[in-house]
Amino acid sequence: MPSVTITKVIVPQDAAETLKARLGSDYRVTPHLGRTPPSLTVSHGGVAFATVRVLQGDASTTFRVHGGGLIVGRLVNEFGIARTVTAAIRESLGD
Repeated sequence: MPSVTITKVIVPQDAAETLKARLGSDYRVTPHLGRTPPSLTVSHGGVAFATVRVLQGDASTTFRVHGGGLIVGRLVNEFGIARTVTAAIRESLGD
């Protein structure tokens, strides 16, 4: 499970909007703000999706990204979309 820690507090809604802009219209980013911790679902096509848990600290935000699906699909998504989403977070929200 890839993760990225950014040394500033980032509101989940802002992260969702930034990811939408970074990944483009081929990806759908859905925030789940009522959950604890808040999370985002990023999907690309019918079977490629990743879940991003947003963990906020006092001065940082950690994004834990994992591919979704069942057994084989999850493994494929861990190495595919999860890595793409992790790189997008690092590049667009990083320091």
